[in-house]
Amino acid sequence: MMSTGTSALRYDPFDLAVRDDPYPHYARLRAEAPVYHVEEHGFWVLSRYDDVARAARDHESLSSAESIGVERQSEMFQSLAERFGIDIDTADIPSPRPMIATDPPDHTRLRKLVIREFVPPAVARRQPQVQAICDRLVDDLVAANGRGEADIVQHVAAPLPALVIIDMLGVPPEDHDQLKEWTEQGVHLIGGAIDPALQMTSIGAGMNLFSYFDQIIAERRQAPRDDLISLLLREEDGQVLSHEELIGQCVLVLVGGHETTTNLIGNAFKAFFAHPDQLGRVRRDPSLVPGALEEVLRWDAPVQGLFRDAVRDVEIAGTVVPAGSRVQLLWGSANRDGDHYPDPDAFLIDRAPRDHFGFGHGIHYCVGAHLARLEAKLAVETILRRTGETLCSAGESQLNYNLLVRGPRTLPVAF
Repeated sequence: MMSTGTSALRYDPFDLAVRDDPYPHYARLRAEAPVYHVEEHGFWVLSRYDDVARAARDHESLSSAESIGVERQSEMFQSLAERFGIDIDTADIPSPRPMIATDPPDHTRLRKLVIREFVPPAVARRQPQVQAICDRLVDDLVAANGRGEADIVQHVAAPLPALVIIDMLGVPPEDHDQLKEWTEQGVHLIGGAIDPALQMTSIGAGMNLFSYFDQIIAERRQAPRDDLISLLLREEDGQVLSHEELIGQCVLVLVGGHETTTNLIGNAFKAFFAHPDQLGRVRRDPSLVPGALEEVLRWDAPVQGLFRDAVRDVEIAGTVVPAGSRVQLLWGSANRDGDHYPDPDAFLIDRAPRDHFGFGHGIHYCVGAHLARLEAKLAVETILRRTGETLCSAGESQLNYNLLVRGPRTLPVAF
């Protein structure tokens, strides 16, 4: 490791100061130790753009099959049980197979079956439905503003993607609130031990989601409807999803789609409030919104980085990462690499980058990226149109302290 002549580099992603603002820490990693071993927690991190891009494409050396979270799926539940002194029989825990936690050829087959409802034409057909949900949620935001309680995340960014996905899945309206609650809790299952209590809550949420979709899928087998679950039950070129695979994809689109879009919308308004000149331009010219959202995805990525398993020794930037190591690909750091993006710490909506890692990279590029972009675009446009020129931050926002994702849990505003 190179020395800067100041202080020895120590990077601890679980440190709350790092979670508050990881970007200066990423800059030191890129400059001093682009392949860094976090000894305290037993994994490696990659921070430079080119290294992250190559690693994301090298699924033969860096596998996703043992989950993309901090801990391997086979170890996660047991380590939590030991931490809290409780008994968990891992044999009784369902093992759904979301495609994000698979390698080819399974991943190729699963993605082909799932992506049918997320290609641009299919997403475009949903625009009227998404706009109607946005309008209803912004009505709630406006009403809350009258009470001095408006919050962009709580009133729009969090419920919007959950409602869209829940509707796509064909879930009964009376179950919406419960599913939203389980979804918000479930993301902590793979997100690290910054708050272990949240992880324990998320185990219950995950189990409830597995059981819920087990029942819904059984019902759809008997009586198919015009919804995503029924679509996933259909054969495609002689291929069908197993029952566990079906559960895995339902949980993936619900939790993954919810978290990414919520953080994208929340991070967008945080960036706008921190850069009022850029906000003014977007407000005056809504055609700038799509490009501005691409810059948000680069500048403050909603998913900061996912994990892989080194299945063999792999050399990265002159450092050998041993077989059996956990490796985090730091999307958030790669997006701020000055060797790839000029003036990388500046938030410039004219940059409108399309080669960022805001939705990942390689074969695991987010299957719901088109839908997330549509939801965020309509949410930002609708909020700006309805709130006028006085929209501003109205207090401290609370961050989601999760090792994988980054975004506000609350974002109070006034207008």
